[in-house]
Amino acid sequence: MKKAKQKGQILLITVMLLATAITVVMTIAFTSTTETQMTKLEEESQKALAAAEAALEAAIQAKATVALSSLPAFDGTGITGQADVIERGGDEFVTPLLQRGEQYMFYLTDYDQETNTFSNPWSGGNLELFVQTEGESTCPALELTFIADTTNALTRHVANSCDTIFSYPDTTLTPTGETVKGVEFGYKTILSGISLQKILLVRVVNSPSRLGFKGAALKPQGRTISSEAKTTSGVTKKIELFQSYPQIPADFFVTTF
Repeated sequence: MKKAKQKGQILLITVMLLATAITVVMTIAFTSTTETQMTKLEEESQKALAAAEAALEAAIQAKATVALSSLPAFDGTGITGQADVIERGGDEFVTPLLQRGEQYMFYLTDYDQETNTFSNPWSGGNLELFVQTEGESTCPALELTFIADTTNALTRHVANSCDTIFSYPDTTLTPTGETVKGVEFGYKTILSGISLQKILLVRVVNSPSRLGFKGAALKPQGRTISSEAKTTSGVTKKIELFQSYPQIPADFFVTTF
């Protein structure tokens, strides 16, 4: 009876040890498989990203749609995709963050980069201009310079939210909570009578600010290049780049001593 009990205990211990060993082996195998899959996925992801970047660069140089199949480096790799160049206006536009003293050149006409010419002035009525500061100042102020379409005459205005900054504001920036292309803005003003203008230069006077524009069928402000690549295993990468039309530095219009 005692021997039978000992044999039962030995069997139980053996089964437990065997189960532990199987668990360890399965854990190691699972970890190894997972790491292999992650490594493979990372490799595929890098391939897709490299392909998307290559197509993007080719599209920027060609200024046209480029298919990955047309690039020798990816011929026969099985990676598919293309980069598209889109020149599109719309009803809303938001600039990058502008530092104090910087300006943004907003196009009110169609612009041809090949011939450096302007045509077809915007006639969408009033233009809404938004500003959101990212600093301590609660009184955003902007200098607006309009360049006429045919005469190239300059007209300057001040867009101001606090009388303490300028005693002669031409335009008032009023508080708002509107959102333009996903960005919430704190102030806005409405610009009218600008159908004969071809360029609007907006210079940030005080705190770093982001600008927003809203109007009916705004002119394109640059090119959007969208590139997507897909590997044979189904991994997809997509990147997008906005390339603005030429910008004139603020120093060109500001005299310093």
